[in-house]
Amino acid sequence: MTAIVRRAIPTDAPALYDAWEDMRAYQASRDSRLVPAPITRDDFVGAIDAMVTRPGSATFIAEDRGALVGFIRGLIELNQPDRLPERHATVGYLYVAPTHRRTGLGRLLFDAVTDWARAHDGIEHIEMSVLASDPEAEAFWRSLGFTPFFQRLHAPLGVAAS
Repeated sequence: MTAIVRRAIPTDAPALYDAWEDMRAYQASRDSRLVPAPITRDDFVGAIDAMVTRPGSATFIAEDRGALVGFIRGLIELNQPDRLPERHATVGYLYVAPTHRRTGLGRLLFDAVTDWARAHDGIEHIEMSVLASDPEAEAFWRSLGFTPFFQRLHAPLGVAAS
């Protein structure tokens, strides 16, 4: 693999948008309850400056021969008042192009966000959500040491209680 991982910069916006749209389409194909909100390329590109420079967040991209083949976004967030520690890191998004999956690139992206999170005082763990209908994603995160903490359950209104 010849991919490199680096911090995203504003000029990455068009390629990052394409990868983000691929990720959203994939997730929607896994669960019909996910309907990607219409966000135009222009709106995304216009917001990228704030996204890559926002304190408490970091976006890393993976490039292979000049093409964006993956990205990860990390955030520092406050915990709920009844949970410790006070703050934690969250993986907001992770995407690896199908051509680069199972090459170690997802782990490299995760390592980049983990190193970034470690540089923040008081950050002791990382949280993230995984789509229940994506067992491959769950297996990937478990291989990195993630274990279940909360489960978010779903039921349509009108479901009879047993």
